[in-house]
Amino acid sequence: MAKITSINHIAFAVKNLQDSLHNATEILGGELMMKFESLEDKYEGACVKFGTSIMSFITSHDPDSFIYKYVEKHGNGIQHIGLEIDNIEQYVENLEKKGVKVDTSEMSDKKFPEALVGPKTGNGVVLQLTGWKEGPFDTSYDGCERLCEKYTQNPKLKLVAGNQLKK
Repeated sequence: MAKITSINHIAFAVKNLQDSLHNATEILGGELMMKFESLEDKYEGACVKFGTSIMSFITSHDPDSFIYKYVEKHGNGIQHIGLEIDNIEQYVENLEKKGVKVDTSEMSDKKFPEALVGPKTGNGVVLQLTGWKEGPFDTSYDGCERLCEKYTQNPKLKLVAGNQLKK
């Protein structure tokens, strides 16, 4: 039976990305992994490594962006939790059989399939289900390379600053 194997990352929606990155790297001691943009959803962000954990920070200055609206309504805070799934297709199917509404618009990506579960099921937080076929994006150099590849292959996404981790 398909299952969650780990928490992949925690994503914070923030008003000021630079302030959040300063706090994460200079004050808390995290290591910048990479920076990115979503051209379609009009947000920018970055991933920061803390040991074997990842925090993602995302912001938007576009009033039409869901991230902008989230921050305006809730302020800075956890927007989603990324979960690694061992068999994402089967897991999504099982959720849907249980009546859970799942956004599968990103499942068509054969290499980087993802799905979203709303905050009702996620106890107030969106759950991002990931089942990347060549391994997860994690705090290893290769894991960060996989994430960078996703942002260079998808025309809706843009890699702003590639892998910042030392090999």
